Amino acid sequence: MSGQQAISRRKFLTNSVAATTAASLPITAMAQQGVHSRPIPGTNDYLPLVGSGSPDFFYTTPEGATNSAAAALVQTMYNAGGRMIDTPAFFRPNPPVLGQIIQDLGMQDDLFLMGKITVDGAEAAQRHLDLTISNLGRETIDVMMLHNLRDYENTWPVLERAKAEGRVRYIGISEATDRISNDVVEDFMLNHDIDFLMTSYSMFRPQVEERILPLAADQGVAVCAIEVFKTLDDGAYFSVTSGHELPEWAAEFDAHSWAQFALKYVLSHPAVTTSAIETSRPRNMIDNMGAALGRLPDAQTRSRMYAHFQSLS
Repeated sequence: MSGQQAISRRKFLTNSVAATTAASLPITAMAQQGVHSRPIPGTNDYLPLVGSGSPDFFYTTPEGATNSAAAALVQTMYNAGGRMIDTPAFFRPNPPVLGQIIQDLGMQDDLFLMGKITVDGAEAAQRHLDLTISNLGRETIDVMMLHNLRDYENTWPVLERAKAEGRVRYIGISEATDRISNDVVEDFMLNHDIDFLMTSYSMFRPQVEERILPLAADQGVAVCAIEVFKTLDDGAYFSVTSGHELPEWAAEFDAHSWAQFALKYVLSHPAVTTSAIETSRPRNMIDNMGAALGRLPDAQTRSRMYAHFQSLS
């Protein structure tokens, strides 16, 4: 990426005819076609392949604005067949506004909601868990994860107890930093009973394909892929693809934009259950949800996709 100026997805989409076509697909058409979903291993719960991450306006209301933009994004995802949101962690002093938004929309019981513990110590972790569930207007949360294996000797037992008590349906770990090696993640998975793994996975960062994803499949662990558009920097995938036409053969697996190209590569891995893609724009959300429609690439095509992306970068 040296020598390339990172551009935003917004700017990339403005200049992309293919993305414009994809994002113009009516939401009702998506709902009628039905987005692909996969089961959480060992359960009867199914998740759409694409869900939402947490943009900044899920944390706080922008100064001088309302929560209408955030509410519109949630409604867009829901109307397009999405149901999963990776909710904001309590990184900041004030509670995230997403909880009130989904309650105002009457969706708190219709969505599959994930949360993360981001603090050290058992007492702080318990308080964090309680605040997260309360903020979402729920008595239980679907998934609670330990973020970056933080202080897991003290915090993981909090999640195990919460699951045993029925306050959390599934527990797991999230890994979104190069400071946590795949060896550490693998060791934790081998020595703890986890239900979910959230991990960074993209064509630029495919290392989890080697051992982590096969291990998740072997152990019956659901996988939520994140940072699908990340290269060296968040969103820098679109700096790589900028100025390049989507290859004609992308139509063979119903990819109509570069975003869908990246997503379909990740979603076609059989160990991946769902993905959480962060965007603040309904147009991008519709484009993302389009990756859960139509055909997915097979193993041979995935290799071709990877090689093509590497040739651009």
